[in-house]
Amino acid sequence: MNNFFKRKGMQMGKILSVLEKYKLIEREDEKMSSSENLAQDALDSAPITVSDQDKTDYLIQTDIQENLSHSESAHSSNDSSPSINFDKTMSLGEIYTMYGLNKDVVTDTVFVLENLINALPAELPEYVKKTTLNNILIASSMNLENLLSDGTTRYTYLNKFSNDYATQAEDDITALKQEIDKLTAIINDYHQQIKRKELMTKEQLSLIKLEEERLQNILGFFGK
Repeated sequence: MNNFFKRKGMQMGKILSVLEKYKLIEREDEKMSSSENLAQDALDSAPITVSDQDKTDYLIQTDIQENLSHSESAHSSNDSSPSINFDKTMSLGEIYTMYGLNKDVVTDTVFVLENLINALPAELPEYVKKTTLNNILIASSMNLENLLSDGTTRYTYLNKFSNDYATQAEDDITALKQEIDKLTAIINDYHQQIKRKELMTKEQLSLIKLEEERLQNILGFFGK
């Protein structure tokens, strides 16, 4: 049992590191006691009804900071673009900026939920994760509905962008294929013109050669 509470304390420390990273709690010594109580209350209030052995199995020793760094690099960007550019692959940052969704503070976006979810032990039951996460959000004064609304808005605009981008790409491809057909027709016509020129030149030279031979025969008869 002592080992369980020791591991639980380590888990609380990992969650605190997440809250500190996004400045949801202060790091000063005089503030840490109240912050620890908030995180501890969030964990204790989760209705865990499994056995002590199961509780021990749920606690893992993964590095939460690596999860946070990976998530931030995948979702954060300061790129800006005033409008859609159909002639290149736009970054997520450019797309979000175009729709006014590239917020500077990560805790104002749905992605903070991903970071907090990754900070919880993966083996915890789903209902325990949700309860713990809700308690952390309440203790950190974050509004779950606002964060989920941000996620829904991003999904909607990304879907709209992908449809517009695909439609424009299809139109461009169709136009290019039509241009290829026009150019192919022109090239085929040029090939026909070349063949006619070659045949005409052959006939002309043959006609002249016969006439030259005729003249040479007449002139040769008189020694000219």
